Amino acid sequence: MVQHKKTHILDAAYPSDQSKRKDIIDTICRTVVESGVDMAITPEELYLSLDEAITNAMEHGNRWDPRKNVAVTVSAGLKEVHISIADQGRGFDTREIEAGIKNRDILSNRGRGIYIINQFCDITWNKTGNQINLLIKRKS
Repeated sequence: MVQHKKTHILDAAYPSDQSKRKDIIDTICRTVVESGVDMAITPEELYLSLDEAITNAMEHGNRWDPRKNVAVTVSAGLKEVHISIADQGRGFDTREIEAGIKNRDILSNRGRGIYIINQFCDITWNKTGNQINLLIKRKS
């Protein structure tokens, strides 16, 4: 069996502090872009995906509690970039979201985030529903 090496890009935890959210997302996006990994999405699409996923983790998972962290890991394989964002919340049942991603009402006031992320990344969750995994294809 051939083992494919993954490149470690980031492994960090950030407080769910609403006033620092934008700086945190900027830092993560900059770290990924500066790693030199060629992705099939633009830096702006990466930023938008990270913004939605991290805001969801901080707001819905950690309830903006700055004592609770959001853990972010980023690694790159030969064909894709893997980003995991985990919060310290109880999680949720992801089956309803997964079923509705393709038919999402983007004009709705709530729930657009997952729909937006899905436009640029493949999404999975852990069993508990407190970790979202983004899979971004690399340029061929």
